Amino acid sequence: MFGGVILAVSACMLFGLLSYYSTLLPPMDAYAIWSWRVLATVLVVALVISVQRGWGLFVREMTELWRVPASLAAAVFGGLMMGFQLGLFGWAPLHGVSQQVAMGYFLMPLVMVLAGRVLYREKLSPVRGLAVACAAFGVSVELLRSGGFSWVSLVIMLGMPLYFIAKARLTTTPLSILMFEQLVVLPPALFILLQQNWNPEYFAATGAQAWLMILGLGLISGGSLLFYIAASKKLPFALFGMLGYVEPLLIFLVSLVLGEAFTAADLWTYIPIWVAILLLIVDGWLHLKKPATAVAVQDLN
Repeated sequence: MFGGVILAVSACMLFGLLSYYSTLLPPMDAYAIWSWRVLATVLVVALVISVQRGWGLFVREMTELWRVPASLAAAVFGGLMMGFQLGLFGWAPLHGVSQQVAMGYFLMPLVMVLAGRVLYREKLSPVRGLAVACAAFGVSVELLRSGGFSWVSLVIMLGMPLYFIAKARLTTTPLSILMFEQLVVLPPALFILLQQNWNPEYFAATGAQAWLMILGLGLISGGSLLFYIAASKKLPFALFGMLGYVEPLLIFLVSLVLGEAFTAADLWTYIPIWVAILLLIVDGWLHLKKPATAVAVQDLN
């Protein structure tokens, strides 16, 4: 489980970096950034599969996926949903709504905890239960202040749990499903780039560094998605959802760097969520301590 936690936190850190990275890419617009991200991610993942000599496994897994219509539909839905969510990452910082994205990701873990309890009968430890209560308090304060959900927050809080519920039925390896998801959204990405003539103004403004910036976009995006998918297969649904609180905090920090407004009243939202994350760290430490204690007792016997 510890490996899954490391993967989840690493994915959140890369997603936070991706949110900031988008601001380094103008004069591209949000649609171009999304399209280049998809194309670069496909190339990076293809390179990784080639280095691992994994194309045979990829073809076998895709053949098995194609034979089961329900699994194929779940994988296609996952590709479309993840593509749309990452589109928001590129669009939000350029339109001053990063905090709405952050709110969506504040709400999403609570929805995932509820889904884990209802769909998978997962139980919360007392410490995790307290973390959920703290997070729920912080989110409730923010909802009262903002007067409700924006469409951006709503899409994230409901869309991502549906994405992971759909993915739970798939046995495909993380690298193969990541490639499949990117191929699902590659056609619209190529269409946008063709319509924009491959963004010559960006290359004119950036010069020789343009391709390196696009390569970096693919590396960050591919790494974050791969870690995210791998973590979702290693962790209980509720715990995986709660670890998602690392991500909106990073997006929130990005919004501050970009100059979005923040007031002292916002602390009523963020302090309880910070406390929730600290409680999750404590819970993880207690979980890791138990096996060590058990081994020590066995040695004494």
